[in-house]
Amino acid sequence: MKTKNIHIWKFIILLLLVLPVRPAQAQKNSPLSISEIHTLTETMVNYSPDSTLALLNLASHKIDLLKDKKLASAYRADNNLRMADYWVFEDIKKAKEYLSRSHDYYKSNVNNKRLAEIFCLKAQIIKLEGKVRIEAIEEALPYFDTALTYALLQDNPKTPAFIYYEKAITLQQAERWQESLENAFLDIQYAELSGDSLSMAMSYFLMGRIYNYFGFSDYSEPYIAKAISYGDGMFLLFSVIHSYANILLENGKTEHALENYQLALKICLEKGRLDRAKVIHTSIGQVHLREGNFKLAEEAFFAINELHKVEKSEFPNSLLFSAQMHHYWGDNIATLNSLKKLTENYSSTNFYASEIDIYKGVADLYFQLNLPEKSSLFYKKWGTLKDSLQTYSSRLQLGELEKMYFNERAKNQTITRKNEELKESRSTQATMGVLFITLIVIGVWVTYFIRMKGLKENQKLKFALKTKQLEQLMEVQETERQRIARELHDGIGQSLAALKLQLQFDEAPNAQQVTMERVNALCKEVRTLSHQMMPLVLRENGLKAAIEQLLKSSFTNPEIEADMVTHNVDLRLSEKTEVHLYRITQELISNILKHANATNVGVQLLLRDDTMILIVEDNGIGYVQEDKIEGIGISNIYSRVEALSGRMRIRSSKENGTCVHIAIPYSHQSNKKTA
Repeated sequence: MKTKNIHIWKFIILLLLVLPVRPAQAQKNSPLSISEIHTLTETMVNYSPDSTLALLNLASHKIDLLKDKKLASAYRADNNLRMADYWVFEDIKKAKEYLSRSHDYYKSNVNNKRLAEIFCLKAQIIKLEGKVRIEAIEEALPYFDTALTYALLQDNPKTPAFIYYEKAITLQQAERWQESLENAFLDIQYAELSGDSLSMAMSYFLMGRIYNYFGFSDYSEPYIAKAISYGDGMFLLFSVIHSYANILLENGKTEHALENYQLALKICLEKGRLDRAKVIHTSIGQVHLREGNFKLAEEAFFAINELHKVEKSEFPNSLLFSAQMHHYWGDNIATLNSLKKLTENYSSTNFYASEIDIYKGVADLYFQLNLPEKSSLFYKKWGTLKDSLQTYSSRLQLGELEKMYFNERAKNQTITRKNEELKESRSTQATMGVLFITLIVIGVWVTYFIRMKGLKENQKLKFALKTKQLEQLMEVQETERQRIARELHDGIGQSLAALKLQLQFDEAPNAQQVTMERVNALCKEVRTLSHQMMPLVLRENGLKAAIEQLLKSSFTNPEIEADMVTHNVDLRLSEKTEVHLYRITQELISNILKHANATNVGVQLLLRDDTMILIVEDNGIGYVQEDKIEGIGISNIYSRVEALSGRMRIRSSKENGTCVHIAIPYSHQSNKKTA
């Protein structure tokens, strides 16, 4: 509880601190201006909150007296933001009102630094209203991201430093420690870049907490010791020292921990924070009780009782300590009363994760009081919570430290000391950086090795496929040669032999006429064979005319209806492309005649953009994928398509027939039109 006298004395001390730094002439001629008050309170809120409120009320009075309405609106928006910063941990409703007014102004009068602070305060308010539950944290995190967007648009590194700090603390509260570590690294970089002592104190405290969580106590202690050094004089320094003492106690450094508990207690009493003084007295008393120093534990207990006459707030640890002391004195009734008060007023949802061990302390006392059923109940609760919750660091200290997020304090220190501390900090970061880089290099090497192995396997498969396709193509060519040889031998060869004999021995009157008929038949057969090898119409009139003639000659059966659709194919293609597409169409039509039992056949030849498309479809019996057997004909088609750098897709089913879709890249090298 803050008394009126404490407020007055703090305000007097503040003025004594401020006035000497102003020039002597200014002290005589003018009081603090509004902008000077705002600059001062932005930092002073972390050292003397009550004096900050008095100064802001003074600034508000000065703003009301301004005649320039535009200037007054700008000052009032800044004053509302400073008020929101003050009230956020005192009265959330007031903080929201002030923040809303400030935000309304900066929506139309953009100031990146102020908007960053506004969105960070919005995130704080959401967390506090949601009692730092996981749902509230998840809702608050996007506001930090928005705040960082504005903070990184301005030049002052202090602003992103304390937003990264706030976000990292919030992620810790959600048990997302890895993400918190990533934000902590960014926080410490911006804090050291700014050179601001308060920002550096916050960032060092944050890194100390994270290292302690991950079990690196050798790193944790120096960081928090630095935080205490840089934070000298700030209002919530006692909270940092209290956390430091808790870490020392966890690391088995009891005497050093007690020294820091006493230092934190001294600062609390000086600043009138009696509620926190009771908590620290409890920590001291429990340490002495555990060490068997009962006299010192009694002194801590009596000190808590004296403070309780003025400050009535109670905490779970204080009630447990009270029960432990009454049990030590043998007053079982008072012990049971303290335990009853503790268990009735504080459930697991009221405890922070770091206070879950309170249940174990309650269970131990019930066991010593020979109440096994209650002891078992609280042992079970303790075990259940231990299994379901990871250890949190003290959230109570974090809640109070949140007051520092948007404020700074100018403090001069010697360049040598700062350089030494920066060197030590950067050395630690460099070590961690080398470790991360090593892991990345190893990961990249393993990925590269796996990728190269896969590429080699793919190359082997492609080579095997090329070899198979070449063998099949050679087989097709050999078969074609044998067919031509048979045609020449059985057809043209036999006809020439018969013609020769006739010329030698036939002396009939009509011999010349018979010879002419034989010669005409022989010419026709040679022309037919020539057209099979390279159709004349393809060479002279192009692909479209050749395919039309192929359809007309292939589908003479009136029961089969065949049609062809073309679009934009008047230009001639290269000879290679036309021959391949003609042979592909010829092979597909041959397959339809042999296997499809179709009554409708359609061929489409289309030029779209830079792609020549050939579609051959029928309504035959088709085939299912499992029954597909790729013979020489289909393999030959694949080889021709690949030779043209094209793609082929076959869709077939027993109900809908077969559709072959072939796409070939088209080059505008020839503008010769077909006849």
